[in-house]
Amino acid sequence: MRETGLCPYGADDRTTERLMNSSPEPKLTDGVIFLRPLTMDDAPDHLAGEDDEMAKWLSGGHGTLATVQAYIERCQASWRSAGPLRAFGIFDCATGVLIGCIESNVQPALEPGQVNVSYGVFRPWRGQGWAGRAINLVAQYLQTTKAASQIVLRISPDNRASLQVAEKSGFIFLGVFDEPQGRRARYIRDLQNSLPAGGP
Repeated sequence: MRETGLCPYGADDRTTERLMNSSPEPKLTDGVIFLRPLTMDDAPDHLAGEDDEMAKWLSGGHGTLATVQAYIERCQASWRSAGPLRAFGIFDCATGVLIGCIESNVQPALEPGQVNVSYGVFRPWRGQGWAGRAINLVAQYLQTTKAASQIVLRISPDNRASLQVAEKSGFIFLGVFDEPQGRRARYIRDLQNSLPAGGP
């Protein structure tokens, strides 16, 4: 069910579309979480949220404040230049706390019209549906920008938690493929069939 109402730290549901259309760096919300591009002020919280699971499955290794800041600068540069990467922090509406991150990227070698999405939620907030909500908000954003027609998730077969997110979020399993980073389970979802932002 879609959540409605005001999000005290982000945009409310009624203004989400206006923000997406009027700002190159939108805020998106479903009333429970909100997404916005990361800033340098978020770097300490981003680093603090990184644990062994995120280092293993998302970032490829433990970071430092300097590497997190460099990542945020790359994300900001892509926003400024209308580049292929669209990265957001995931925030709890009730507290404004950064609870994870999600990004879409058209650069990985995929089929025309497909965009790769990757995500990570910090340990205290896992298992509560936040990743699925974030995926749905990114899907809404991509629908509005007409940047793609399908979302693709590429997940290690050993990452059971992320596989469950894909299965609960309306993705279709395509199979396991050999990629430069190793074997990846590939899931796909049409943007035109995307679920409401309230989560699966």
